[in-house]
Amino acid sequence: MKGPLWLIGLILFALTPARDLNAHHSTAVNFDSNKEVSITGVLTEIRWLNPHSRFRVDVKNPEGKIEEWLVEMGAMNTMKRAGFPMERFTVGNSITLIGAAGRRDRAVLLREAVLSDGTHLTPDMRPRAPGRETSGE
Repeated sequence: MKGPLWLIGLILFALTPARDLNAHHSTAVNFDSNKEVSITGVLTEIRWLNPHSRFRVDVKNPEGKIEEWLVEMGAMNTMKRAGFPMERFTVGNSITLIGAAGRRDRAVLLREAVLSDGTHLTPDMRPRAPGRETSGE
């Protein structure tokens, strides 16, 4: 009797949808924490979500053309608990965003946001370590 039950269990496990096994991803897969970039542009989308909040930002490239950048950050719940002032962000506002460069084009993992009034904010609301080199994109 143990043999058929074991076989049925194995078959049911094999039929489990693979999407459920890969529900989340590591930031190291999508971002290079050793390369930091800084972009300045206009917020076009703000999404406070779990597990990752995000901004879309229109940035003028060196040729003067507008390119859309995706800026990812932590979970909305985590940022709220840290005291991150979400109400300070508004679509249409100019903003500078600094973070880990994406492994795909025009993507950033947020480390610091500089609002148009000069306010510096980090997703965990802790001061950033001084001396980080950034490259403009």
